[in-house]
Amino acid sequence: MINLISFIIFIAYATVIFFLPNTVVVLACVLINLILMFLIKVNIKRLINSLLSILPFIIFTFIINCFLDNFTNALWIGIKLIIVCHITIIYSNTTTITRNSRNDKIIMYPIKSI
Repeated sequence: MINLISFIIFIAYATVIFFLPNTVVVLACVLINLILMFLIKVNIKRLINSLLSILPFIIFTFIINCFLDNFTNALWIGIKLIIVCHITIIYSNTTTITRNSRNDKIIMYPIKSI
């Protein structure tokens, strides 16, 4: 049950980041991520490699947002994407595929009778 709660908190946190205003609150999320990273003892090298592999997608999204909106908003979207990717890497270090499968099974249980 703890795994399910941590999964729901992770999904809520990753979703809420995109609804936050472009202010210091987003930078507070960076601080929360860094604190979690050091508490969980995430491998820094693995973290950097994971973020670098996702960087082309973030840059592409930034460029598209520059065309569709102004530079400042595009930059904030890029920062929010990096924060969400960072928390996803932290979450993936704290869980296994088996735990995620159990979470999926528990979440989908109400649909089972349909």
